[in-house]
Amino acid sequence: MKSWMKIVLGLSFGMIVGLAFSNISWLLPYSMACSYYTGLVGKVFIDLLKMLVGVLIFSSLVTGICHINDPKKLGRMGIRACSFFTISTLVAIGVGVFFASWLKPGSHLNLAAAKPASAAQVNFVEFLTQIIPSNPVAAFAEGNTLQIIFFATLFALAVIMAQDKGKPVLKFMESLADVMQTMTKIVMKMAPYGVFALIASAISSIGLKVIKPLLWVLVCNYGACFFQILVIFCLVIRCCTSFGVWQFFKGMKNAIIVAFTTCSSAATLPVSLRCMRKKLGISREASGFIMTLGSTVNMNGAAIGQAVACLFIAQAYNIELSALKIAVLFFTALVSAIGAAGVPGSGLVMLSIVLNAVGLPLEGIGLVAAIDRLREMLATVTNILGDAVATAYVVHKEKQMEEKKLALEAST
Repeated sequence: MKSWMKIVLGLSFGMIVGLAFSNISWLLPYSMACSYYTGLVGKVFIDLLKMLVGVLIFSSLVTGICHINDPKKLGRMGIRACSFFTISTLVAIGVGVFFASWLKPGSHLNLAAAKPASAAQVNFVEFLTQIIPSNPVAAFAEGNTLQIIFFATLFALAVIMAQDKGKPVLKFMESLADVMQTMTKIVMKMAPYGVFALIASAISSIGLKVIKPLLWVLVCNYGACFFQILVIFCLVIRCCTSFGVWQFFKGMKNAIIVAFTTCSSAATLPVSLRCMRKKLGISREASGFIMTLGSTVNMNGAAIGQAVACLFIAQAYNIELSALKIAVLFFTALVSAIGAAGVPGSGLVMLSIVLNAVGLPLEGIGLVAAIDRLREMLATVTNILGDAVATAYVVHKEKQMEEKKLALEAST
């Protein structure tokens, strides 16, 4: 059975068990026990996700930064691509924040009693100084993701500056990143059971009122993704590339279908490259560099999902997000989107990074995990289209279009 079917079954059985213990009279005395024991299983799943975070984000960031700054990839094309990735991801986060703030999907839940004690308020200067880890090992031990990000950035720059002497370290980090992604796949095999336990625990304790907000979370995600695709991407295609909007989407048709069904940017990459080369006439060199880089560091759909989920959980626990925490949300969602693996389920791991940095309870992952597969379908389409738009933009600026090939494809 495919993994997404297992997660759907886990969600379905979790809802059935939770509803049974919260609504059937002879089971009501056991509802607290159901919530407790399923909560324990859910906690194990959450702890497994937390276990991955530090090393995963460190290895992914170091390898990502080193590859971006590889001497062979420096130049105007790399700078333009990375600038576009950064801006488009920040715009995607802003779109997600806007839709979640507008629709307020978590406002009807009341989980305030379960929220942790509020963290002490800090000003912006104190926040900046606290990013610097006095002890990197302690940052990993405490799960301080912002300090890990800072250390990983400096570490990557040092590897680049070391040149040949740094290459063995980079190879080790690449291997470590691959191992951590494999480990993520192993942990995600428990996702159906974790989703079952978390949703059963949530519904058995608070009943049917959890289902409607989950649908609103999905509406927020889909609305934000469609806005990013139909408004932001279409404006860029129309104003900053050599393509017409219909021509572009028609050329990317096969990649869109594969992305929607597989929920994997990495699995869709070969199809995306073929669409860019055969249907849109973009050179092998340009598409290979930008699309491959984008599949790792440009995750517009994932960024939208993290922003919406973060605000949903804050609303559910009645936690006010200050301007500083919103800024932290933008920063960590950007970095975690860069570090996210292009495989199904990686969004939940990266969401734990954002929640931890903003100071929101990680238990909220259990709510959004129930609809994560449905969210990832359109999010992956947004991811791969963001890569394609970036490629079209850069090659237009660099004047590297294969004009004759493009005219031929357009005529046929």
